[in-house]
Amino acid sequence: MAEAIKKLLTSQVRVLTGLLYHPYQQSFIIFNFSVNNTNMKQFLFAMSAILLFATSCSQPGNVTGNVASHLWAPVAYADVTVQGTNVSSKTDVEGNFTIDAHIGDTLVISLPGYRTTKAVVNSEPIKATLNYNLKTVTVNEDNTITFKYSAPNAKSVQVCGNFFQLENGTFGEGIATMERDGDGLWTYTTVPTLSELYRYEFIIDGNYTIDATAPYTIRDGEVLRNVFVVPGEIGDLTMVQDVPHGTESKVWYLSSPGYDRRMSVYTPSGYEQDRGKKYPVLYLLHGGGGDENEWLNLGRSAQILDNLIAADKVQPMIVVMPNGHIGMTAAPGENSLGYVGAKSSRSAIKTEPNLYEATFMDVVNYIDKTYRTIPDREHRAICGLSMGGGHTAVISANYPDKFGYVGLLSAAVRSYSKDDPRSTEMTQDFDMKLEQLFSNKPFYWIAIGDEDFLYEANKAFRAELDEKGYDYTYLESDCGHVWKNWRHYLSEFAKYLF
Repeated sequence: MAEAIKKLLTSQVRVLTGLLYHPYQQSFIIFNFSVNNTNMKQFLFAMSAILLFATSCSQPGNVTGNVASHLWAPVAYADVTVQGTNVSSKTDVEGNFTIDAHIGDTLVISLPGYRTTKAVVNSEPIKATLNYNLKTVTVNEDNTITFKYSAPNAKSVQVCGNFFQLENGTFGEGIATMERDGDGLWTYTTVPTLSELYRYEFIIDGNYTIDATAPYTIRDGEVLRNVFVVPGEIGDLTMVQDVPHGTESKVWYLSSPGYDRRMSVYTPSGYEQDRGKKYPVLYLLHGGGGDENEWLNLGRSAQILDNLIAADKVQPMIVVMPNGHIGMTAAPGENSLGYVGAKSSRSAIKTEPNLYEATFMDVVNYIDKTYRTIPDREHRAICGLSMGGGHTAVISANYPDKFGYVGLLSAAVRSYSKDDPRSTEMTQDFDMKLEQLFSNKPFYWIAIGDEDFLYEANKAFRAELDEKGYDYTYLESDCGHVWKNWRHYLSEFAKYLF
């Protein structure tokens, strides 16, 4: 090399141009240098630097990188190894790592609960993604449920949900501490459970979190819920089965207060094909924490109706699920307010008490005008849970000739006294309105759980009906104010209809 430089300097070449391959950078560097008597020392210095650069670039260096999950969250304590060697490192709590490696080396990145991935070292910091490979919920053959969660840096992991066996033999809310193995994998297995749709969450060091790897979540008011199903008669009813399916639609209508509002509408299988057939209608009302999506999502109303209709246990029917908050045009994120919470959405428009009940015929009239309904009392039912049960009681009493079937599910009913400061035109003279309703002999159905906080209110309401000698059907179940009951009540009430 020295001899080559000497010959170069004694030649007539005035400009030196060339390419130098940089194996560490995996690229070529272009150099261009003018040679004359005044910059000879600079030239020699530059050539020495190039030679030093070329000889040093084959040495291993500190390779940096970051490992994140498929949800872009940092992955801590993952193993990073140079393939074929015993050189290794670990990611820190931010998912960062440093390791000695050559350009072209392959890094193997692994962590229990994730799929192992590989990355080839180049000139840029490594950015690797670990995809979750852990089945967090497994329903075992004996109906026990095994939960798993990978959290090597957590001090405590718990699982909570409504699948815990209570003292009375039923299943309800509870929390269990999971056990950690040496790799940071936490596990908990329940006792055998009953067939049902259950919900769950994890608690990591005291912080509630959904299972981000789960295939299905449901929005419940302000929060997301993970759900799973234990197969069997009840659980299977809430699942999509190999049967003809109805259609779920989101429908906007103009309400009397002067603004558009949205509802969900279920039409049974065959509705679109047989244009000459007309159907009865069930108006299905949600509770105080819900909206027009709640019965479809948490209540699984479409799956329940599909399966019951296919089994010839209920009549094919149209099911209308309006939004029961008159100041809320549509579900959160699906109205003109944008992505704001449910509570803010409900109070977006200031309204008068009982305005929803007073304008409910807007919904009925729109449905009768738009869909192929049988528009009479004998083919129209109304049913609601909690707040929607209170709405049902008031609406049916104020429109006694409109609904032949009335269902109160854990209903928010009260004594509608004239002296009640909450009394409005819709609740005044309520005894007289009930008398007129029952004179038409509706099928009146009341259902509630024995642990429901509205149990005593429903007991008092039934006492008033009993005192008047009104005929109704009553179902009392276990548990409280929960979707387990309301899904069951819907499946039972629907069997009486039409």
